[in-house]
Amino acid sequence: MVNGFRAMSKSVDERGETASDESTDGHTADRLKAYGVDTDVMAEAATERVSELQQLIMDEVRARPLRALAWAAAAGVVFGFWAAK
Repeated sequence: MVNGFRAMSKSVDERGETASDESTDGHTADRLKAYGVDTDVMAEAATERVSELQQLIMDEVRARPLRALAWAAAAGVVFGFWAAK
C-alpha cells in the first residue's frame, strides 16, 4: 500500500494537480484503486476501528461515570465560551 501512495504522489507531482482538483474530479476511489489502494478494505478497517473506540468509550463511562460527567461538563464549558466569542 505504501508503494501505491508513493506512485500516486509522484503522479500528482508530475501533473501539477492539487488535492482540491482531485476531489472535484469525483473519481478519487477509482484513482486510488488504479494505484493499488483498496478503498473497500480501508473503509472496513476504519469502521472496525470506530467500533472499537466506541466500545472503549462505553466501557470507560460505565466504569467511571462521575469522571465521564466531569469531562463532559468541562467540554461543555470550553465549547460554550468558544461559541460565545
